[in-house]
Amino acid sequence: MVHHRHNPPANPAAGARPSVERIATALDIVAARGWVSAAELATALGVDRSTGWRLARSLEQVGWLHHDPATHRYRLGLPLFELGTRVLDIVDVRDDARRVMTELVATTGESVDLAIRDGDSVVFIDKIDGTNEVRAFTRSGQRARLHATAAGKVFLAHLPPAELDDYLAGPLPASTPATITDPAELAIAVERTRQRGWAVNRGELHIEAGALAVPVLDALGACVAALGLNVPLSRMDGDRVRTLVADLQAATRRLGPTLGLGMRGPASTAARSDV
Repeated sequence: MVHHRHNPPANPAAGARPSVERIATALDIVAARGWVSAAELATALGVDRSTGWRLARSLEQVGWLHHDPATHRYRLGLPLFELGTRVLDIVDVRDDARRVMTELVATTGESVDLAIRDGDSVVFIDKIDGTNEVRAFTRSGQRARLHATAAGKVFLAHLPPAELDDYLAGPLPASTPATITDPAELAIAVERTRQRGWAVNRGELHIEAGALAVPVLDALGACVAALGLNVPLSRMDGDRVRTLVADLQAATRRLGPTLGLGMRGPASTAARSDV
């Protein structure tokens, strides 16, 4: 991009947007691949090699990328970890929240995660792996579209009607063949989640992995987080789902106050037979 000092755009933010989006995309690429060369980064971004090299060098200079002089490849830099830690401080996931999640793992044997909504995505901000020999799990920092996760359906169920309609208008990309991509079908799933107070995901984000999630509500009833269990599909029969939902709801009522936001969990609601 060429910047003209004496002829700035009418809207400075609009003029800067492509560079910001390119930086964000580059960091996502490096995060997904672990290590990349400047040439690989350029190819993934669809730019020429010199542009990819300049971008990598710029991100290295501010510490967002770390350069290995032996391999001439880049990984994410530690300042990004520090920024992520500050984000966790903002959402205030403290030792007490970990304690509640640890208790839930001990009770169920399944992996537990805590998620927040970021626009059209859900972000898993904390997780504890289960103790069962075969288990499903998410990664801390993992991001996914709302409709492909149980936690995401919880957030969709708490959106105002106009915002929900905007989301249902799509696009609704598929993560697996089981992902709900039909707007009408998704609307039914969201309404079912709203009515029963919990959401289910059956192989919609990862094949053979399921999940259950319940909302964490603030004092005004707004959904500010979602607490979830990740369960292999082989263990998601009706009786097991009902038991896990009850465990989740009990844990969520203990979790709310630990976040320091005056949160409260949903009232205990027995899982209906349509599990």
